[in-house]
Amino acid sequence: MPAEKPPTALPPANVAPTNMAPAAKPAASSQGPQWLALYFPNLPLDVFQQLGLPNEQVQLVIEERRVSHMNKAASTAGILTGCSLATAHSISAELEYFERSPEQEQQRLADLAQALYRYSSMVSLEPPDCIVLEIGASRQLWGNAATITQHALNLCADMNHLAVGRQAATPQAAIALARAQTTRLYSVPLHVLELLNQGFSQRNLERLSNMGIYTLGQLIQLPRAGLGKRFGQCLTQYLGRLQGQLPDPRQGIRPAAHFLRQQHLFKPISNKAVLLRGPMPYLAKQLEHWLIAHQQGCIGLNWTFAPFKGQAVTLPMRFGGGRFGRGKQQHQDMLKLSALQLENSDLPKEVLTIGLEMTLGQPWLGHNQDLFGSTASHTVAANELVDELSARLGADACYGIRSKSQHSPEQAWQGVTGLSASISASGPSAHTASSSDPAATSYRSAGLIQGERPLWLFQQPQRIASAELILLQGPERLIDPTAGFGHRNSAPCQRDYYIARHAQGALCWVYTESPSLATDTAPCWYLHGYFA
Repeated sequence: MPAEKPPTALPPANVAPTNMAPAAKPAASSQGPQWLALYFPNLPLDVFQQLGLPNEQVQLVIEERRVSHMNKAASTAGILTGCSLATAHSISAELEYFERSPEQEQQRLADLAQALYRYSSMVSLEPPDCIVLEIGASRQLWGNAATITQHALNLCADMNHLAVGRQAATPQAAIALARAQTTRLYSVPLHVLELLNQGFSQRNLERLSNMGIYTLGQLIQLPRAGLGKRFGQCLTQYLGRLQGQLPDPRQGIRPAAHFLRQQHLFKPISNKAVLLRGPMPYLAKQLEHWLIAHQQGCIGLNWTFAPFKGQAVTLPMRFGGGRFGRGKQQHQDMLKLSALQLENSDLPKEVLTIGLEMTLGQPWLGHNQDLFGSTASHTVAANELVDELSARLGADACYGIRSKSQHSPEQAWQGVTGLSASISASGPSAHTASSSDPAATSYRSAGLIQGERPLWLFQQPQRIASAELILLQGPERLIDPTAGFGHRNSAPCQRDYYIARHAQGALCWVYTESPSLATDTAPCWYLHGYFA
């Protein structure tokens, strides 16, 4: 390739070269692989949004004492990219600036990739600021590539990241379009291609510039063999991958089997309100997207707040019914419950690290529906009420009950934690009394079923006169062959239980005991509980 070839012999940037391979065109075929690249132009600044700073405050990212990135407020104030920190201070006295952190940027990129895994089984990182997804295999599930792209952009926005999405038939072409924020591949400037990451030297980039080669379209038109001799094989191999002429194998991420995230803050936070406004929402959103991608419901989690030195504080939380498994903005409910528990908790004086771990989950089963398609909303409401009470009063303040295998009704139940998890919308038992029995009719009119136990059960049964009772249903015989229903003597014992109406109108659960434990020869009646 002659070095003296004039730049004017090359086509202008707005003219597409005729020898461009079809694979390099931004519009991909409806068949075969299709790639979506997501470019994050403000990633160096986005990693600092965890601090919950107000949007109207001037915020800068400094690299080698010069401004590399800024927010809208800084741009409005007149600060320019590349100016010194001293110049920025002279323009705006009250500003927040941060040293650029490439480690945090790559961690944030990895967190976003984990959340995007729900849209593709092939998600690849393209440092320093891109994520690539193969969406061709996902079109049947999501409809089309445009729908997938919009979902991915919405997810990034939900996690407080501005993203630019572009599609192409090859990963490198999609990345080039996204970084250039254009749909015309041949007009992509060379400086956005990150050729330095492809093994291309800065000197060679300057040589191309001196030759008048500024765009990808101009570069593609040059003879491939001459490019290889003058600039090395790394450039020609890159162009081959970009145009789909060479394979571009990529290592996809592996979805995390367990959710555990830690967020290291760039400055200590001592205000609970700032924690709830900045880093905690970001972690909660990550958990929500992880649950959706894994079709999981969250039953338990732990918040961890650690200072620079000293003991970390852990706040365990429990939820019922897999509430935080699917749906929009459920992280807001999670934060609401977390805020209630945070009010009565003592945190370190200055928090420097926040962690969130899901300790207990369950497969997402969805909501049961009745014949007419409506969900059991009362069950969800009950779960939410118990979760809120537990968060405000403590996990030990609310508990449920469940039966256990015991002959004695006094001992046939036990308290259980996680009350909301046990709440269900189960219907009544199938057992019913005979309609021909007048007593059964009276019993059924009270809204009860055979074998039902009263909600109000006395710990110790009370003696009652038989004259005060009107028997409605029974007997139901219970036999304790060894323990005598918890009495001191362990002689065998039996009880005959009846549903009765008290003379004052209350619906009662009463029984007579076997003569071996009775104090009199005549049957003794005991009141064991009241029905609601």
